[in-house]
Amino acid sequence: MAPAHLRTASGEQGPEASTPRAAEVATQTRRGLVRETGLPFVFLFPGSVGYGRSLAALAGVMAGTAQIVPVRYPDLRMMLAGRASLAAMADDAMEQIGRRQPTGPVRLLGHSLGGAVAFEVAGRLLEGGRSVRFIGILDTSILGERSEYRETLSRTVQRIRTSQVTAARMACRGIAKIAARLGCEGLLARMVDRKGNSQFNATRFRITLELQEVLRSRAFFRWLDQPKASLPLTATLFRCARKDMPQHLGWDGLFARLDVVAIDGGHIDLIMQPHLTRNHPLIEAAVVRSYAPTELALRGAAS
Repeated sequence: MAPAHLRTASGEQGPEASTPRAAEVATQTRRGLVRETGLPFVFLFPGSVGYGRSLAALAGVMAGTAQIVPVRYPDLRMMLAGRASLAAMADDAMEQIGRRQPTGPVRLLGHSLGGAVAFEVAGRLLEGGRSVRFIGILDTSILGERSEYRETLSRTVQRIRTSQVTAARMACRGIAKIAARLGCEGLLARMVDRKGNSQFNATRFRITLELQEVLRSRAFFRWLDQPKASLPLTATLFRCARKDMPQHLGWDGLFARLDVVAIDGGHIDLIMQPHLTRNHPLIEAAVVRSYAPTELALRGAAS
């Protein structure tokens, strides 16, 4: 079972901007702001659920500081075709960075699974001679801890009660987990992809999204077991309160320097209100510290 720091889905956050409003905000972030502000780019790496309303809200409040560019990962069809690894996510991210910002210093910000992808991308950028000016990690633990079943059940009940996660969604996630565990994810994907009675379309769509997240989470755990080279960079870890967990969440030794910043909320809601109001200034401040004088001037003009 994936730990809490990978189960970033909530009732308000849909994978890959799956709601109209999230898609609208994502489009504004990827297109409109990029053309109008002239601010430095920050590439935003989502968690396993993809880019949803919560991350779009973070991008929105940071619009006066940076041009936030959400990174997209391989979708379910691509993963089933052999691109289900974290390395494949990094490959896609490198292509997107190359298209959007072919030159100049790169800034990366990753949440949950996205922290691991950002780490891999940073290494590739350095190998290719690119400068990585900033890498921020939003509460990504790489210690590989698993939640206790009692704790998991308690958290799930709480989410259902607060309407963060519906019982129907948990059922769809359970189906996706069972299929992945049995190695039948391809069969399940083909079954839900069949056209049928429209009354089941929403369920098929949800199972597809949950299966996509489960496969990304599995890729993360496989990545945890792989050797990792330390990067000659300073990284900033934005860490939520975690009981009996070290401050570094496993990142010690993987960077030349690791700055740990305490933030409000939990792993899932750190970018939701009311925590977003208190957390985004801390994230912005860390990003701004990486700016050159000319970039600071652009920020002043944008604000």
